[in-house]
Amino acid sequence: MIKKNKKKPKVITIIPARLNSLRLKRKLLRNIKKVPMIVRVAENARRKNLSQVLVATDSKQIQKICRVYGIKSVLTSKKHKSGTDRIYEAYKMIGKDFDLIVNLQGDLPIFKKELVEKTINLFKDSKTQIASAICELGENELLDTNIVKAQVDLNSQNEGFAINFIRGQNGEKNLFHHIGIYVYKPEILEKFINLKQTKNELERKLEQMRAMDNSLRIKLVKVDSNPPSVDTINDLRKIRLLFQSNVS
Repeated sequence: MIKKNKKKPKVITIIPARLNSLRLKRKLLRNIKKVPMIVRVAENARRKNLSQVLVATDSKQIQKICRVYGIKSVLTSKKHKSGTDRIYEAYKMIGKDFDLIVNLQGDLPIFKKELVEKTINLFKDSKTQIASAICELGENELLDTNIVKAQVDLNSQNEGFAINFIRGQNGEKNLFHHIGIYVYKPEILEKFINLKQTKNELERKLEQMRAMDNSLRIKLVKVDSNPPSVDTINDLRKIRLLFQSNVS
């Protein structure tokens, strides 16, 4: 029997925003209908009224742009190896008490409200320590090592605790496309940040394996589709076309 948390949690959404992206340079500053991508992401989160929204960046340029658009931001270290490290520094800087921290990627300008809501709702189960989301694998994604797969046995509510995360496929069953949104309890985020990287994390290049290897429970919820992210110039062109169609 699942023990449920009844109180509505106090939530903050933090968007990690590193300027020097690898595949598409300075992508967070690329315009989508004359507005920088990082602003589109933050405005989408605010418009959906999900929680307080904060951009955590290593760039004074991004911080200046956020200020112009009235978006709260903090300047974090340039030395962070991951967005998770950046989020934790930002959370400590604001010095406020929240029940949950949403890690929303800065290259995700289009996403449905239900994606975040359903992920947050996983914390109604008091056993949940970290929450994330999945969807069905697309055509040709099973063997694509760029697509992270989550292995999970889903219940009747399309929820379940992660069994494993992999890139390839070696006969495993119950695999889904892992969506890169995370929600943490603050104390679990702090614990995670202070754990050493594990062999599985380093070999698979999957940060979530650090949690799995240290018995932190990641609960997953299945949603209808994977929100489009921007990693390449072709991705950006597709997103721009979607915005021209007023999809956000």
